[in-house]
Amino acid sequence: MSSTEIKELRVSANEDSKRIMYLAKEFLVNHEVIEIVSGTQGAPVAARAAESLIRLKYITYENIYTNTSIADGRRRTKFVVRVRKTPDFQKLYEENEANRKKAIEERERSQQTPSK
Repeated sequence: MSSTEIKELRVSANEDSKRIMYLAKEFLVNHEVIEIVSGTQGAPVAARAAESLIRLKYITYENIYTNTSIADGRRRTKFVVRVRKTPDFQKLYEENEANRKKAIEERERSQQTPSK
């Protein structure tokens, strides 16, 4: 894989922003920069996910733009948020993964314990 290749995370209108946040973090484990790409309907989900990751200090914005093209006589608009991981990304990611695994284990234990 080329170091100049930028990974694209496609977002549809019916996606959950928390799922997009999770997928973006997974992509960023192996890439320095990714693009979160959506159509017009998915733009709010893409923007919400990116803004949440910025607030949590996982990423910074590198570029935000739209691209409109005509395909089969119809206008197609693409919303792109290019993000770069922060220097603290790996530390935050590892802490979050440890907390997530602990929560899953606790949930599984509580489901195995018989109720009285």
